[in-house]
Amino acid sequence: MAEGPTNCEENARWYVMRVTYQRELIAKKILDESGIESFVPMRTTKKLLSNGRTTQKKESALHNYIFIHSTKESIDDIKLHRIPWLRYVMHNADNGERRKMCVPDKQMYDFIAIAGSDDEKVTYLSHDEAALAVGDMVRIKNGPFKGIEGKFIKLKNIRGKSVVVRIDGLTAVATATIPARFVEKISETKN
Repeated sequence: MAEGPTNCEENARWYVMRVTYQRELIAKKILDESGIESFVPMRTTKKLLSNGRTTQKKESALHNYIFIHSTKESIDDIKLHRIPWLRYVMHNADNGERRKMCVPDKQMYDFIAIAGSDDEKVTYLSHDEAALAVGDMVRIKNGPFKGIEGKFIKLKNIRGKSVVVRIDGLTAVATATIPARFVEKISETKN
């Protein structure tokens, strides 16, 4: 599984995009209306009200970021005509050149499977937290995340081990703890 961003080609790819002023859900709605696939990782937060009750609210887990599966031409068109505050996230390629950040399909669908799940408790990690993780590449064999590939690591302050799917330079998402018998070691390959 590729750990870093890939070179974006002319075909539809998962582009990592930024929006201003936490308008990622507005951008997603516009993209949905335009028939363009997108993903905004969400999480449920609890807030204590002044009357002592608590309320739950769904909010973006990565403020100002949205993942868009489309061609560069389609994204450029929607940026020009409907979402002028949408920006490409750039990264430095191996040759030092600045490129638009894309995520390989398999890695993105694994990320969506974990980050989009309401069934399991997930933990979002900063890029720095995920970069410090050392472990084997694994594939989950059983359960709701069967087929997901990621790093098998021990997270701080959590019992057991988790599988982490990383989007380098941006974020990572970790499953709830998972028994070692539910994973199999795989070799790391580039997509």
